Amino acid sequence: MWKQFLDFSKQVIALTRRTQQHETDIKDVRQELRELQKEVRALAQAVQQMQWEQRHDRDMAARDRENLILRLENYLLRADRSLPPGTGDDAL
Repeated sequence: MWKQFLDFSKQVIALTRRTQQHETDIKDVRQELRELQKEVRALAQAVQQMQWEQRHDRDMAARDRENLILRLENYLLRADRSLPPGTGDDAL
């Protein structure tokens, strides 16, 4: 009978230790999960920032192209309005 009691006591102690270890493991996993969630939020923010920068760069490039086209059109319009070349008789 004492042997059964001792075996039962050992089992209870072993189960208690395992339960405590599981609780510790759960706390560690929860902490790791919080850290991973922080990293994911930081990555999401970085991706959003990169998307904003890409949009901005695209807009700036489109504006630059439009500006160059307008400059070229302006130059061509001014070139059309210039005086016609001389005939050569004016060189006196």
